[in-house]
Amino acid sequence: MAWLWAVLFGWIAVSAQAGAWPREQGAVFIALSADQVGSQMYAEYGMRKDWTIGLEVSMPQGRRLPDVTQFVQHPVWRGRTAILSAGVAAELRETTAAAALPHLKGISEIALRAGLFWGKGFETRIGGGWATVDAQVEKLVTTDWLDQGLTYKLDLGFGLKPHDRLMLMGQAQLWHRAGNQNLRLETSAAWALGPTHLVISPSVGVIGPKEPRLKLGLWVEF
Repeated sequence: MAWLWAVLFGWIAVSAQAGAWPREQGAVFIALSADQVGSQMYAEYGMRKDWTIGLEVSMPQGRRLPDVTQFVQHPVWRGRTAILSAGVAAELRETTAAAALPHLKGISEIALRAGLFWGKGFETRIGGGWATVDAQVEKLVTTDWLDQGLTYKLDLGFGLKPHDRLMLMGQAQLWHRAGNQNLRLETSAAWALGPTHLVISPSVGVIGPKEPRLKLGLWVEF
């Protein structure tokens, strides 16, 4: 169905982990993007029995080494137009405490994440639509320098496909850690050029850093 492909592309574009819908066996998706704070490469691959594996490599500005995340995901429930998946991920990155404790700059940490990913497709007068909810919890497995405990992340997404070559998306990204919150709103437009999509994604912070950003991206599927 048309809305299903829209969901797959729309969710992947704005999330560091695959969304609720699994990628077809043998299919590959790659997304490249960059904005004012860094660049990113995201890839996912569909395995047998609806398993999806993926890799994300992010290079924040001013850093010598990237952050690297690997994940695996699988559906746990399917409805007529909705689906729920579960996934786990492991990330190797520079310690998040470096901002508060500069002497830790360059020190690596490992974090594990677990999440539930819900998605629902629907039809509108102007084309296929979808809604998504991504809920994750993260735990450091190396030293927690600031005693921050668990990190909670919630993403709410919505999208429409008013044209065969155009997808419009919006997302609210919220995270909470040790009493600190961050909320960012992002919109995206993706235009299809054969097997690729060109993507533009402006965003602005509501809670926490409020500077506007503009992300440019390229999606490729084969």
